[in-house]
Amino acid sequence: MHGFGFAAVLLDLGLERGTRALSLAAFSLGVEAGQLVIVGAFLPLALWARHTRFYAHKVVAAGSWSIAAVAGIWLTQRVFDLQLVPG
Repeated sequence: MHGFGFAAVLLDLGLERGTRALSLAAFSLGVEAGQLVIVGAFLPLALWARHTRFYAHKVVAAGSWSIAAVAGIWLTQRVFDLQLVPG
C-alpha cells in the first residue's frame, strides 16, 4: 500500500497510460518486499533479546517512556491547538 502514495510522481514521469498501473504495482511490491526482508532479518534478534534482563528492564522502559512522550506531545498539540513539533 505504501507505493500508492507515490502515484502522482508516476504521472509526472509521463509514463504511458497502460504502464502506470504495472509500474505502481511493481513499486508497491518492491517496498513491501523490502520491509519483509528487514523484518525477517531483525525478528530472530528481537526474539532472542526479549529474554534478556537488559531488554526487560531497559528497552521496554525506554520504549514505554518514548510512547508516552509522543502521546503527550500529540495530546498537547490537539487540546491547545499548538504546533510543538513541525510536521
